[in-house]
Amino acid sequence: MELVKTKRYSGTPFSVATHSVQNAPGTWNSTKVSIYKGEDLIGEYIRNYSSFGTDTFYPFQIDKEWYALYSAEYTATRVMKLHDDRIEDWCGEESSAHGFCPTEIYVPKYNHNKLSYQQGEELRTFDSYTVDCDTETELDFIEEQREEGFVGTQYCNFGFLCGCVWGDDTSWKMRYIDLSKIPDKILSITEKFGYWELPDGPLKKQIRMDGWEPDHPWIRMYRAESVNLVTDERC
Repeated sequence: MELVKTKRYSGTPFSVATHSVQNAPGTWNSTKVSIYKGEDLIGEYIRNYSSFGTDTFYPFQIDKEWYALYSAEYTATRVMKLHDDRIEDWCGEESSAHGFCPTEIYVPKYNHNKLSYQQGEELRTFDSYTVDCDTETELDFIEEQREEGFVGTQYCNFGFLCGCVWGDDTSWKMRYIDLSKIPDKILSITEKFGYWELPDGPLKKQIRMDGWEPDHPWIRMYRAESVNLVTDERC
């Protein structure tokens, strides 16, 4: 098997290696995804598509437990639980001929810092949140964790998915992932934003959360639109 790609997921103990799996002549290849925790191989699965093996695996943490969104069936997204020595299929979608084909997954994570300033004789403290999609590099996000007042890093209880329904692959569309009930084995993926067509580029770069806070759930997202220069019609 040919090694296709390796990827280490910053801020987690996990990495993956993908290998191309040759199938019968006239059919597309599959991808073997090998999951490592540190240096230890803890599990593998076969993705029945030749591409997007590393981009459709995304580890995240809830209440000190590690999970990952992943896509073994190219028309379905599921969640696995990541143990120290094994993986466990947890919950998610079933494959469907008309299912949404994921090409990339992103779950935001944020640093929580308590910052202080002097106002007259009074020292005031406030909460500050920085989401990883808003820093220039992952190193900038990590450096912030070394600052005085750092409280902790946490994953949001939601994420984003891009891809397309089979046959609508001229551009990627965005969907919303609700992760709030993952411990109860409930995964919800919806067209929360309607038919949201994305510009070219990584999914993470299409989202800005510099005004977001846990109690202020506002974000900005980029989208692509086609405009008719005569009628001003948009689609």
